Amino acid sequence: ALLNAVSESTSDPIFVKNRQGLMIFANPATLQKLGKSWEETMYRSSRELFMIEEEADRVDRDDRRVMASGKPEKLEQTLHLPEGVITFQTAKVPWFGKDGSVQGVIGISTDITERKLAEDVLRQRESQLEKTVVQRTALLRELTNHLETVREEEKRAIARELHDNMGASLTALSMHLEGVYQVLPGDEKWMDRKARMQGLLKSLVATTRRIQTELRPNTLDLFGLKAAISEQLDELHERTGIACHASLPDEDVEVGHEMEIAIYRMLQEALNNVTKHAKASKVDVILDIDEDHVALTVRDDGVGIPEERRDNHKTYGLRGLRERATYFGGKVDIRSTPGKGALVTISLPIRPEMAPTEN
Repeated sequence: ALLNAVSESTSDPIFVKNRQGLMIFANPATLQKLGKSWEETMYRSSRELFMIEEEADRVDRDDRRVMASGKPEKLEQTLHLPEGVITFQTAKVPWFGKDGSVQGVIGISTDITERKLAEDVLRQRESQLEKTVVQRTALLRELTNHLETVREEEKRAIARELHDNMGASLTALSMHLEGVYQVLPGDEKWMDRKARMQGLLKSLVATTRRIQTELRPNTLDLFGLKAAISEQLDELHERTGIACHASLPDEDVEVGHEMEIAIYRMLQEALNNVTKHAKASKVDVILDIDEDHVALTVRDDGVGIPEERRDNHKTYGLRGLRERATYFGGKVDIRSTPGKGALVTISLPIRPEMAPTEN
């Protein structure tokens, strides 16, 4: 009586089937979902009870699996019923007889249609949000690329002004000073001033050339990435005394001018970090290229990069490396041990339009 009271009062379908898959018990909630009376349900098979054969066969397969394993299962089933398409979460357990043999299967179902609809709506919103994020990310990358192009053009214009105007003025100044040197008295005081003026002029010319190179490397435009990397390392050694070694491919590097500029700028930034923070005595630069990727590695023997600085996204130098690499679909890997230097590896995929051409 208690079991009947519980099964009749609950809104969840409760049912029992025998080993042949025929319905031998169904509470009122089950009959309501099936849209049938007990007389229409008793000793009926799944194909007689459900509207879609494929769904009925799937229900029977689940029942047979539970009876064969002798273990309970929790299943999710979507069925076409008279009131519409309903999704159930059903707990099925084997029904054991007194002798321990499996007599059939007992099931209790919960209608989770509304929850599934809510989940579907949420998934659709998540999918739309992902699409929006992808679109916005693409727009931001395009904007970043545009800003980078504008910045490079501005650097090129400033470098050209320095070369044409400042370079010409310094050359003229040097020629005028040569005339002045000839009329200076020959005593020691004036000879000392002459040496100072020559030193200052030489330093100014060197500084101007260095600024020009940093703004726009003519070597990169004229002779390619390998020559530009070698020149950058030579300049670093001359300026800081740090021993520099480059390992470059034997063949020409052809990855497209846009990526060449990016690699050159990332190398600049990495070497700038070494100069400012590493206290290194040696730097190795390795450039590897294959059919799919180009990798730039900068290794130093300095004090290393502290973990808090390595993971700090407000560190402009390292953040700049990551932003440039991300734009090209690449990544930056930074490894460092305190007191044992740092290893910065930048890996960029070569886009189809940038792929190296075969000779």
